[in-house]
Amino acid sequence: MKRFLPLRWLAVCLAALLFSVVTAVSAFAADADLAPYAEDGDMDYIRNYIVTVDLREDGSADITYDIDWQVIDGDATQYLSWVKIGLANAHVDTLTPLTDTIADLQYSDDGGSYAKVVFARRYYSPEVAAENGGESNVQFAFSVHQSHLFTRNDDGTANFTFTPGWFDDLSVENMQIRWKNADGFVADNTGVDGEYLTWDFGHLTHGQAAKVHVTVPITYSEDFSPDAAMTKEDYGVSDGNYEDVASGVVTVLLILLFFGACFFIIVERSPTWGGGFGGGIDPADWFWYTNGIHTIRRARTAPPPPGYHRTDPPKNFQPGGGSSRGGGVGRRSGGGNDHHFTCACACASSCACACACAGGGRAGCSVKDFYTVRLPRPERENHDEP
Repeated sequence: MKRFLPLRWLAVCLAALLFSVVTAVSAFAADADLAPYAEDGDMDYIRNYIVTVDLREDGSADITYDIDWQVIDGDATQYLSWVKIGLANAHVDTLTPLTDTIADLQYSDDGGSYAKVVFARRYYSPEVAAENGGESNVQFAFSVHQSHLFTRNDDGTANFTFTPGWFDDLSVENMQIRWKNADGFVADNTGVDGEYLTWDFGHLTHGQAAKVHVTVPITYSEDFSPDAAMTKEDYGVSDGNYEDVASGVVTVLLILLFFGACFFIIVERSPTWGGGFGGGIDPADWFWYTNGIHTIRRARTAPPPPGYHRTDPPKNFQPGGGSSRGGGVGRRSGGGNDHHFTCACACASSCACACACAGGGRAGCSVKDFYTVRLPRPERENHDEP
């Protein structure tokens, strides 16, 4: 009977392997059903992202953000407790929560213009939520009163170009923008739903944004307030005119070209290995050290660098003159978190980015690496991040 034990052991191993494969396939299928457009490493996923714009008589707008957010990864310490949603610009005077899933809603200018949404509870990955009885999906909505969204045309019509906040580290399954219609509106919409022009963008990948254009007729825009229109400051120009700005840019470029040419001449005339110390160096004043990879020199009075030992000067070393090579060791900046949120756009009326953050050191929360157009806004109390 003993000779059959290896066969039994093999059968048990094969059964265990088959069970593991089936379980993995089932888990993959479940994840695919939960977040079909998610990418490897994503921790969050947006099922639906709906933005609705209702213009006021002065040309400002009430903009509603309705988001169905799904947590798809993370352990028990990587819960989702708040998010920042990018707004069109800093000209915001009212923020209104529309769902009871929001415990606090406030404006944030940390790196741009955002609505910081603090949830009434924490949200976990599906696996953790199944263990602790929590939830992994949150639907939340809020509205914002926004101005400085339009520009005037010479014929008296007004143009709106609007890009809601986008997400660099997650995917959106369905994106729709809705704009309250009126007689004479001309837009690049894809459909109409009752009183609203609609744009259905479908699936958006990491960093992909949706942009819409609407032109309203003179009869509608004649009552628009000049204070609600975009200004030169919104384009990043505070004083003077555009010609002055262009002249300043040209001057800076010429200066950079001059110094670049000087640097090139110096490099071409420098020795092969100069060490970057300049002229007038007495070789007797220095000791050379190596760690087997890099060779450096230090003053005789300086202690030897850790891990280095004395060595002879490089054969082609000549004291004096700078060099394109130095004696230092190149480094790449790093840290405990390599997730960065970055956004950039050219249209000041639609510069917005969105960031998902949570407690427990979740990816992205400790990094503030935003690049957006900073727009002026009325003085407002700053709030620290949780």
